[in-house]
Amino acid sequence: MGSLTAGGSGDVPVTRAERKRAERVARIERAAARVFADQGYEGANFDLIAAELDLRGASLYYYVSSKEELFLRCLRQSAADVSARLRAIAEAEPEPRERLRRLFREQVLIEVRDYPEYVPLFFKARVSVPALQEAVLGLRREHATVFEETARELGTDPRKARLCLEIAYGTLAYLPDWYDPAGDVSPAELADELAELLVAPFLRQDD
Repeated sequence: MGSLTAGGSGDVPVTRAERKRAERVARIERAAARVFADQGYEGANFDLIAAELDLRGASLYYYVSSKEELFLRCLRQSAADVSARLRAIAEAEPEPRERLRRLFREQVLIEVRDYPEYVPLFFKARVSVPALQEAVLGLRREHATVFEETARELGTDPRKARLCLEIAYGTLAYLPDWYDPAGDVSPAELADELAELLVAPFLRQDD
């Protein structure tokens, strides 16, 4: 699902018209993610989203049928790419300590470099629609699984591992709120430093 066609099927667009439409859909999704993050699901609407793109709100119905569908597309578009990237690391790195470090590093890059607009939708968004609540929780559980599997391989006490993971998730949830990619610390440098900090508690042995 990293490349959406007009129908959102996940197929790679092949014609020029399909590529242009996929690019427009991607821009709409990013604008929508920003508005959902700023206004919340209830406060967001097509007029606000379209204004981010210098369009009329009604024009968005050419691409999506409802605000609920657009929210789901924002979730699934980013989650598919994130899941693939994390799973690739999990499958490629056999040593659990290094794997966990690389997973945290990749997550930081995902949040501050690649998908900063989407982070609040997973960690902080509040929605009243049951289907959307279920979708968010399902994607969060899927995302957490790769970290939890690696933590278990480290042999960390399960209760301690759970606490360490929750602390890590809390730290990661707010990265786009305070990190400035134009500042003195590059995304790669931040990813390296935070990955070491986040993995360290899993490795400390109790006296």
